[in-house]
Amino acid sequence: MAEPIRPSLFTHLIAPIAGASALFILAYGTSFDFGLASLLFDWQGGTWALQHHWLTETLLHNSVRAINEILVLGLLGYWAWRHVAIRESSKNQRALGVLLLSLMMSFASVAVLKRLLPMECPWDLLQFGGHSEFWGLFDTRPETMSPNQCFPAGHASIGFAWLALYYYWRELKPHLALRGIVIGLTLGLLLGFVQQLRGAHFLSHDIATAAVCWTVSTVLYGLFQHARASELSFKSEPAFTSKRTTSADLPLEQSKPVLFATSMESPDV
Repeated sequence: MAEPIRPSLFTHLIAPIAGASALFILAYGTSFDFGLASLLFDWQGGTWALQHHWLTETLLHNSVRAINEILVLGLLGYWAWRHVAIRESSKNQRALGVLLLSLMMSFASVAVLKRLLPMECPWDLLQFGGHSEFWGLFDTRPETMSPNQCFPAGHASIGFAWLALYYYWRELKPHLALRGIVIGLTLGLLLGFVQQLRGAHFLSHDIATAAVCWTVSTVLYGLFQHARASELSFKSEPAFTSKRTTSADLPLEQSKPVLFATSMESPDV
């Protein structure tokens, strides 16, 4: 059995995070965040008219969240049934397990960060009809000020978490892998923009969420590939040998499995 192809450290982690960081600095560090929010606020007549609109709140927020929960729970139940009842350990089953773990860890990571980083939503701010002043991400907030949980964007994580489809299809059908990125980005940007229309988030909040979800899925997939490589390396060793085997006797790629390929060359997908 061939050793699993590890994701490239540069193309799959360093470069995407560097790009997301640059976009975050552009949106948060300049006036772009507030400029876009002001544009949407003024377009709605100087109020967040779409905050409780049936399209943005009921359909594209509440209903989408419910659909996502049903979908994830359904896939989890299917995976558990095949794992427990049928005791299946196929490549498909393993890939689905990694996908589900990536989804749930992405949702959880964003939720934890929202509690640790108490930033305001646009609708909380004085200039957008709220009652609070703006406090930056790294500003020291007054102890008497109640924390808000607006950063990073929670609703957008419902879409960006599905960036993990890239690794799911990379494992099973590599020619479909890039579609996973398209699906995750499309859903995340759409749901993020819905929340921007409602006054719930700035653009930088969505960028941060995308970075978190991609990092989680990439690291988990790398750990999965590392475990598979270690397992295959162990199985390839003979049960009994006539001499003591040293690391020098093993092929280079089997002597020490690594988490990520360090080559800067991009893989096929």
